[in-house]
Amino acid sequence: MDQSNYRQTKTKRGFIYSYYFSPPASGKPVLFFSHGFPSNSTLWKQQVPFFQQRGYGVIVPDHLGYGGTDKPTDAKLYSGRGLSGDIVDIFDAEKIDKVIAIGHDWGSYVVSRVLHYFPQRVSASAFLAVGYLPIDGALNVIRDYETVLKLFGADIFAYQRFFIHPDAPAIIEKNIDSFVSLLYPETPEQWKTTLSVDGATRTWVETNTIKPLPSYMTPEDAENLKASLLSGGVSAPLCFYKANNEDANIEEDAKLPASARVISMPILYIAFTKDFVASPAFADGAHQKYVKGPLTRKEIPADHWGMMSHPTEINNLLLEWLETL
Repeated sequence: MDQSNYRQTKTKRGFIYSYYFSPPASGKPVLFFSHGFPSNSTLWKQQVPFFQQRGYGVIVPDHLGYGGTDKPTDAKLYSGRGLSGDIVDIFDAEKIDKVIAIGHDWGSYVVSRVLHYFPQRVSASAFLAVGYLPIDGALNVIRDYETVLKLFGADIFAYQRFFIHPDAPAIIEKNIDSFVSLLYPETPEQWKTTLSVDGATRTWVETNTIKPLPSYMTPEDAENLKASLLSGGVSAPLCFYKANNEDANIEEDAKLPASARVISMPILYIAFTKDFVASPAFADGAHQKYVKGPLTRKEIPADHWGMMSHPTEINNLLLEWLETL
């Protein structure tokens, strides 16, 4: 991704956001790519040039807490209403009326919140690995682990109980190589025992366990990721988890009508069948209940990082879907 295409803007909340922007060719839509944890905008480096070359506009922010964007450590600032408003401020800065939104991991959460609060700014949405996340306070995946266990047969979000602990940032920063090898496993099944067992994530990082990285994570990619995380610390990115656990969204979400949960625009969901945390079943349940417009479901045999491991397949599936809109 060409560094000369990065820009900055200050949002109404007073945060400086860094984002990649390339304008569309005449008649082409703008794609908003939304990354998750612990990535930054460069997660999409194999998608951006593919779509730029075909005339699509692209907006790819470093979300709050990441990359060149501000990094506050107050979890309340990471509410869905606040984050989605920041993104719309970026659209306004570039005079973009509507986008097609594409999210992954916590990036799917941000896209979902834009759909809730600013549906008029999105014409269609694609979700990778993590599907549409409706406003629904009935299940807190950190606290309600017994419900998760019954639904999925495993405590698949156990790792989050470490991520929200006060000492987690210092432990992660001290053992950053271990942390990266935890989240980017050479063998996808590793997540069954390292992320989905209570206490296992803390033990892995505290003991500085390091395993080989997958072939799609190049040494350069790994070094860039570590440098990005350490330059601003991991306290800010972890606020996404803390905000969710602390119910930072309840007050604003209560103001929205129940109809805000229902999605009528075209939706694409690409399931990653070797992702042993972001279970396709989790997304499929939400889509069946809340997606009332055209829903396209595809799947690829990838772990959580399909954009990196299967870029050709991802790009072609997205393009095929975009050409139907």
